[in-house]
Amino acid sequence: MSVLLAFCVGLAQPAAAQPAKTDTTFSAQWQVHLQQDGHGTDARGAQWLVLLGGLGGPDGVATAQDKVSWPADGNGVYRIDSTLTPRGLLAVLLRKLHWLRSAGGEVRDGRPEMLWASDQRGDRPATHLRIEQGRMQVTTAGHAASAAAAPEQPAPPGLTDPLTLTWGFLQRPLPTRPFTVPLLINDEVQTAHITPQHTTLQWQGKDVACTLLDGRSEQSSATLRIWLRQSDGVPLQVILGMSDRYGLDVVQTLTANPEGLSALHRQGATLSP
Repeated sequence: MSVLLAFCVGLAQPAAAQPAKTDTTFSAQWQVHLQQDGHGTDARGAQWLVLLGGLGGPDGVATAQDKVSWPADGNGVYRIDSTLTPRGLLAVLLRKLHWLRSAGGEVRDGRPEMLWASDQRGDRPATHLRIEQGRMQVTTAGHAASAAAAPEQPAPPGLTDPLTLTWGFLQRPLPTRPFTVPLLINDEVQTAHITPQHTTLQWQGKDVACTLLDGRSEQSSATLRIWLRQSDGVPLQVILGMSDRYGLDVVQTLTANPEGLSALHRQGATLSP
């Protein structure tokens, strides 16, 4: 009888609660400088902008903050919000440098899949991209975008953006071989050829072992270079090619280690991106 009673009581008990998935949220702070690459078509304008950028001093012309929400176990939803803000008096002179970007999607086994992104620079209207059922829709201020990024077209497999590419190696081994990805650059989908290189970066007074992702666009002169710390995949520096006319690069350097990264679990993914 006691066995039967215990069995019935067991049936009445609620099922054991499954552990809730946890997200790790952290903020990354960056210093932003301008540097001339020597390939601009307007040399005088470039020199003026570099001189203007020098007024920012060692703290740079702007600050940037990335707010990142990432699944701790490498499976779940992610979101990245990035804000670049000109400093002091330069906020008026370089108002076009004010830049808001966001990206989000789903992470599976440490590998992020971008499903939406947005981009707004200066006073320009924001451009939004969303991928649903394998097709992407691009809108600007609520209206269909230009033919360069025509709405309702098939989304290239593996489409990503600079934010997702920058933070997307936190939970998996860093790449060792060149790879090609469709990359959202300047509101357009371009083919980016990325070459990983083992190198060191002078960061906070020390030489840090990094993997440099050197990205070049097939359709334009756009460039994206990301220094990932080899020990954990944290991006320490990002350089974005800014303009063919002025030949300027936007250089973002991480100011400190973001808190909260220890909650992320490293995955045993393959080396291919």
